[in-house]
Amino acid sequence: MKVTLTLATLLLSVNMLAGCEKSQPLENAAEVQEQSDTKQKPEVVANKTSEKKVSDKANSTESQSDGNAPTEMPDVDVILSQVHHCNESIVIRSQALSKIQIDEACTLLVEKEQSFHDVFGTKDKPVADDNNKTMRANVYHSRDDFVKYATAHFTMPTNNGGMYLEGYPDRANNQAEFVAYERNGKIWNLRHEFVHYLDGRFNKYGDYCNGLHDDHAGPEFCPSPNLAYPHIVWWAEGVGEYIAHGDNNTQAIALAAKKTFQLSELFNTSGNENTGSDRVYRWGYLAVRFMMENHRDDIEQMLTLVREGKWLGYQELVTDWGQSFDSEFHQWLDEVAVIKVVKN
Repeated sequence: MKVTLTLATLLLSVNMLAGCEKSQPLENAAEVQEQSDTKQKPEVVANKTSEKKVSDKANSTESQSDGNAPTEMPDVDVILSQVHHCNESIVIRSQALSKIQIDEACTLLVEKEQSFHDVFGTKDKPVADDNNKTMRANVYHSRDDFVKYATAHFTMPTNNGGMYLEGYPDRANNQAEFVAYERNGKIWNLRHEFVHYLDGRFNKYGDYCNGLHDDHAGPEFCPSPNLAYPHIVWWAEGVGEYIAHGDNNTQAIALAAKKTFQLSELFNTSGNENTGSDRVYRWGYLAVRFMMENHRDDIEQMLTLVREGKWLGYQELVTDWGQSFDSEFHQWLDEVAVIKVVKN
């Protein structure tokens, strides 16, 4: 059921997000180590409400400036007036990006799109019932502009480094949105969030609320309770980092020698419990990279299940993995840490 948000509900949800995975700043090194869901569906684990939902209030022109009377807010098309089509599936709508910045962003996104398809062998075929034919990047000129406008324009919190809003992919004419801002001359977290779009369209059936996590806050307000562990946050955020940065994720590699987690623990990472920026993003990256490099057949078996929305089957599979990869994972972490030291 589509949720209609009142302003009071929205503000409450923003406050509730403090400490949640999606509210953590997706900060990584340099350029950036950016980071940063009416037809019958198989094994739907939650009612439809939204890698994230966009409500009908996406173009709202009201905002609350003083906690009392609403004030008029310029429409999103007025603020983000520059529109550029990189190709048939990528659109950039921005406040003040230069032509050079747009060209650089398009080049990066097109390259990552092709890399994703090459890695996963998708043949550009989306999962069933997915109508997210394009991803639109909405880029504010600064973080201040992002904080000022994004909540009114997209019904989303702004205590984060940007968000991917998946919407309702099973609906015709649904528009997937990435909402972010310029930082250090770049679109912050662009690569990571674009991978969320690709992963949602080609690797995971259904929308954000249809997946496995413990996030019930806005803008999606997914029904609760969530299913038991294992969840799929380790994969969703880890693959975002893995495709975005390949072998060159210096912050994640710097943590490898600490061996903070067993791999079996990371399969239980989620948004509110078993969370934290390092665990979600850096250790998620290490978990995905290890599995992709050493157990690709197991990953393909997993993807076969989640592409069909067989979430209970996914849980059974990952539960069967259990602790069987833990020792090998820690040996691999030693190798990764040594390579990192040699390169430096």
